[in-house]
Amino acid sequence: MRRDSSPTTAGSGVTQGPRRAAGSWLLPGFFLVLSAALSLLWSHARMMWNDEFLSFYTDGVASFRQVILVQLRYPISLDPPTYHLLSHLCMEGLGRNALALRLPALAGFLLFQLCVFLLVRRMAGERAAVVAMAVPLCTASFRYSVEGRPYGLLLGLYALALLCWQMATEEPGTGTAAVPAGSRLPALAGLTLAIVLAITSHYFGVLILIPVTLGEFARCVIRRRLDAGVVTALALGLASVGLILPFKAALMVYRKHYYITGVNLHDISQGYRELFLRYTTWPIPLQRMAAAVLLILALTLAWAGWRRFQRRPANESASIWVALASTALLPLFGYLFGRFVTHTMEVRYVIAALLAFAATFGIVLERRLRSNAFYSTALALITAAALAINLHNIQSERKDSAALLAGLRPSPALAAALAAHPNEPLYEQSLGNFFVDSYYTPNHALRSRITLLYNAGQEVLWLQHDTYSIAARNLRHFTRLPVVNYDRVIQLPGPHLLVQWRDGWNWTAEAFAAEDAIVSPLGPCFGGEAISVKWPQGAARDLPASGR
Repeated sequence: MRRDSSPTTAGSGVTQGPRRAAGSWLLPGFFLVLSAALSLLWSHARMMWNDEFLSFYTDGVASFRQVILVQLRYPISLDPPTYHLLSHLCMEGLGRNALALRLPALAGFLLFQLCVFLLVRRMAGERAAVVAMAVPLCTASFRYSVEGRPYGLLLGLYALALLCWQMATEEPGTGTAAVPAGSRLPALAGLTLAIVLAITSHYFGVLILIPVTLGEFARCVIRRRLDAGVVTALALGLASVGLILPFKAALMVYRKHYYITGVNLHDISQGYRELFLRYTTWPIPLQRMAAAVLLILALTLAWAGWRRFQRRPANESASIWVALASTALLPLFGYLFGRFVTHTMEVRYVIAALLAFAATFGIVLERRLRSNAFYSTALALITAAALAINLHNIQSERKDSAALLAGLRPSPALAAALAAHPNEPLYEQSLGNFFVDSYYTPNHALRSRITLLYNAGQEVLWLQHDTYSIAARNLRHFTRLPVVNYDRVIQLPGPHLLVQWRDGWNWTAEAFAAEDAIVSPLGPCFGGEAISVKWPQGAARDLPASGR
């Protein structure tokens, strides 16, 4: 098969032609600044939610050592410690707030964009690289730069691993090597570091080994010999699995009645769809149309990528395409890992597949981007779309936050009951709602009375999981949040004040009905329903064993 190796072909390493444009960093810098600005605006508008609060309270402890101890003994955020340590470091400098919590995720997304730019520039020139780094701003995955969880960081680490492997495996004399011949140590060290940080940031981070290992395997087959440096870097990265085993052991208490019941094939397609668009709340006809459009675009990109692979320049190894294709298959690998190893999976665990789609999109457009008109139009459209999509998201977030804050006040009947019983707590059993209400309620006196109610037996009896109860018990060990066992409350004289929700995470209504408790509605409150509840005499003694 003939492969183009002319000086103006992508990947030739020659700096002449429009695609390198004097090597300017102006446009890459612009898109990095745009990403940071949009992410910070979005973060300012967005209130923290349940999973972020789990990280927030974990990372807000007094020292690095305490972060480690929490994750080893009383975990509520079910991840290895690296993201938590980075978040803790940010909190030490910026205070214990949402921005500090989310800063490592933003840094990870910016690292992702930078590494995509450098990786694609080595294969298809600067113009393709700029397009590749800019496109993710228009996808649903950008929201992970605004979430204080490890996923944005994982994006950056996957991209860094692939870039470092690419740099470390370029053959001397190709004209593209950025590392002098015989001096691959920085690239190999970067590869090892990226793998170690990914694995110690999230348990699904171990999937970072798949694209690089498969790419290196293809390279070894082509070269008919092993590369000791790369194999050593991969082995050292893999060895970091030993670092996370003690943290994984601490999670075994969650496994018996975990709230996710299994992994199914639907997770694969959802893993792809949610990379680009969140449309699950749309009307069903629109959802089907969006799914069809995404499928057509994905198949078109795959076909264009295959054609570009066939005409790749002589100095571009097939191994980098094996690595990109393996990255694109992360939702499939994530499904297999979740199905047979972790027995749980969320689609956000495999968002690093975005790397393959962004890179391929830029690479396949390389020839078209040589036209100044096409290039300028493409950048203008991408920038306009990024601004329109994300400014809309920011505005929607502001409206949602304003509505939620406006609802953080008691109904008149509840306010009267709270005033009549000034020492009575206001109980909430929903962990996520408790976090939001006890942190954001503007009335300090009311906020201090909000108390988390838990009971493992009742949770398992009515919901078939005890995730909230375990988290509630662990919270008592390293926070000052008021947390009380349900068994204790029902033995105290009533009435008791409580807010409950019909959201699939509450068991209180079922428990009250089973115990013939006297429930008096007090009106809407915090987006739920406030009630006054009193148990008949002897209710505590009559509880079934499973309810204690």
